[in-house]
Amino acid sequence: MFGGFGQAKGEVIISPYDVYLDETNNAVQPDIIVVLNENIKIIDPRGHIHGVPDILVEVLSSHNRDHDQKLKKDLYERFRVQEYWIVDPENKSTTVYALENNRYKIVAEDAGMVRSTLLGCLFGF
Repeated sequence: MFGGFGQAKGEVIISPYDVYLDETNNAVQPDIIVVLNENIKIIDPRGHIHGVPDILVEVLSSHNRDHDQKLKKDLYERFRVQEYWIVDPENKSTTVYALENNRYKIVAEDAGMVRSTLLGCLFGF
């Protein structure tokens, strides 16, 4: 759970953890998953998610750069994941995409610190 000193806002789940965006063929395993309390019912206690999380984070590696930056970005946008973060350890930057009119728009792109528009707070790394 996360939420600072007040009431918890949701759950943060670290990979490996399967996310079934739908019940057909759109299963992914993001590096970090955030599910806010209002959507907590999508977390199955057996160890997977059925539905669309609020924030998904992918950490790039040399073998998945194109997959995460294009294919997963398009998939998450299509399923309306509210925020999609791409962390690039090579250049120590994070790009935050947020849905605006059902399309992703870059709302933060920086090294060291980014703001989540959904959570309304800064994250440093």
